[in-house]
Amino acid sequence: MNPPENSAVADTSASTDHEPGKVARFIGSLTGRLVISAVVWSFVALVVGGFVLSFAFRSYVLTDVDKRLELLLDTLVGISEVSPEGEFRFNQTLADQRFVAPYSGWYWQVSADGMAPLRSRSLWDFAFDPQHEQRSFSLRYSIAAGPDGQQLRLAEHDIILPEAERVFHYQIATNMAEVQAAINRFNWLLVSALAVILLTLTLALVLQVSYGLRPLRQIKRDLGDVRAGRTTKLAAGDMKLPQDLTPLVDEINGLIDQNDKLVQRARTHVGNLAHALKTPLSVIQNSVDGDDSEQGTTIARQARDIRVHVDHHLKRARIAGGGTGVGLPVSERISKLAKAVSVIAGDKKLEMSVDCDAGIMFDGEKEDFDELMGNLLDNAATWAASKVSVVVVRKEKGLRRPMMDITIGDDGVGVPADKRDSLFDRGKRLDEQVPGTGLGLAIVRDIADMYGGDVKLGASTLGGLSATLTLPAK
Repeated sequence: MNPPENSAVADTSASTDHEPGKVARFIGSLTGRLVISAVVWSFVALVVGGFVLSFAFRSYVLTDVDKRLELLLDTLVGISEVSPEGEFRFNQTLADQRFVAPYSGWYWQVSADGMAPLRSRSLWDFAFDPQHEQRSFSLRYSIAAGPDGQQLRLAEHDIILPEAERVFHYQIATNMAEVQAAINRFNWLLVSALAVILLTLTLALVLQVSYGLRPLRQIKRDLGDVRAGRTTKLAAGDMKLPQDLTPLVDEINGLIDQNDKLVQRARTHVGNLAHALKTPLSVIQNSVDGDDSEQGTTIARQARDIRVHVDHHLKRARIAGGGTGVGLPVSERISKLAKAVSVIAGDKKLEMSVDCDAGIMFDGEKEDFDELMGNLLDNAATWAASKVSVVVVRKEKGLRRPMMDITIGDDGVGVPADKRDSLFDRGKRLDEQVPGTGLGLAIVRDIADMYGGDVKLGASTLGGLSATLTLPAK
């Protein structure tokens, strides 16, 4: 025959859902959203501002270069003349040594149809293409290839000199390497400055958000204390709350008080109702005892079912479901309960083994823990042949709060996998010959649920069943 209530919970290797990582939790938090959104917008604003400043500086530098080229071209035109013989010449030397050194980066050239181009010595053996077929009597600028692979900024102007019938094409250019180097230096300094600004803004935003949300974190801690039973209302620490949050704290405290009153009232009503029903049920059962008729049997069975439901809800109403504050020593408590169950087992002479770290504490009420372990140990002792084992493992990694797995196993005959879940049904017993109400595992699951835990049935390493109970730990 398969054991009923004694089932124990699923194997300890059962998989659990992984909690999101730290990065995912930060991104999903209010702090993360505020910081990330502010940093993203700051980054976008700084990038746009950086492009604008870089473009403005480049435009300024190019404008300055163009103005110098225009001034030098005007100077070149100013010293140009045509002799009575029609020969082009300069009436004085262009006083700029940069036009003398070969490949110096500053060049000029004057050309006309039917005339060999006049060039600065700095061009050496290089000559510009005058493109006489494209006349333009307005100043124009372009980028052109120069000697020694240089990239030049070229200013060109077509001019008709006095006493001359020909059009002279003036070209003056400068190497853009120095200009581009200046632009690159500015861009590097700009990027560095903007990076420092962004880092400073990010730190300032983190500090601002951290300081601004500090009262909310305190409220969160206070709520955790209320949930754990260490306090009965939000105190928000010793800090003075902002006026915006004071009404919120008052409303939460009011809600906590109202909830406590409702829970207490519900427990009282359930208890009163259960006790009020027990006497009539006892009278009904006594009146049909010994009545073997079909009607008597039916009444007895229905009265027994009603008592099962009354006992179940009466026990459920007594469940506290809250933290103890300091915590309950698990190893010490299990050892005492195991010893009591061994005494009750009597002639079975059970071998009880408890493997539990002395530092593990249960974050809950002593009465609730005794109800949980009492049911599971009693079931295990009822169906075990000679051995019952208890193993407690603390879990923290990837969890929002510390938890523990308590696995109770026995060396009994076990329960088929397809029938284990049915043992959690109220009043369900696979062996009706064994005394009991069938409420044990139902009560265990109810208490575990109220503590945010769970209970699962599986196969024990001893050969029978195992019950793995998951509860909050300290």
